[in-house]
Amino acid sequence: MIDVSTVADISALRESYDIECKLAQGRDGKDQLPKDVWETYSAFANTQGGDIFLGLKERKDQSFEVAGIENTQKVLDELWTSLNNPSAVSGNVIRESWVKVIAIEGKNIIHIHVPQAPRKQKPVYIK
Repeated sequence: MIDVSTVADISALRESYDIECKLAQGRDGKDQLPKDVWETYSAFANTQGGDIFLGLKERKDQSFEVAGIENTQKVLDELWTSLNNPSAVSGNVIRESWVKVIAIEGKNIIHIHVPQAPRKQKPVYIK
């Protein structure tokens, strides 16, 4: 699990095989769990795991800045509802302690650590 707590940490992030950053603003700008987060969740769970950061905006140089999520509880509720719904995903491999709201310069982001799924739960897939 990556430790991120400052603007410098955010600026240093780059998307890779184990890091994915998403804006999570929704179409109307009222915060929403991105639909494509499930593809990332499945990919991380079926490989070596990874970290998803919500509330970050990608710059032209492929670095990130904090955009923030105003209603983190709404986004978290969407996350947990889908993770625990067998008609959405085949299984939940995330523990509550691996999902954190981080305040950076007065804005909130959400950090989700997705571990590699145990052999008995693989493959983790989207339904």
